[in-house]
Amino acid sequence: MISIKTITNEAVISNPAWITSVILIASSAASTVTLNDSADASGTDRISVKVVANESKQFYFGDKGVRFDAAVYSTITGTDAVAYVYYK
Repeated sequence: MISIKTITNEAVISNPAWITSVILIASSAASTVTLNDSADASGTDRISVKVVANESKQFYFGDKGVRFDAAVYSTITGTDAVAYVYYK
């Protein structure tokens, strides 16, 4: 399993992948991360998770995970939010 750190709106994986887990860490504001099945946010949102201010949470999507057919684009909101995306 490999993890990618994301702190901004960006393509985090440029090829098909299975997302198995996301850790989202919020700072002083509630935070969200949405993972889209594309390289540029033009595809389908497949995963969207949220945490309240000053909290963190791991979201687990099973041993197999969630399939992304094209690529993975991350849209993150919240002041100084950080997300770790785990994939295989």
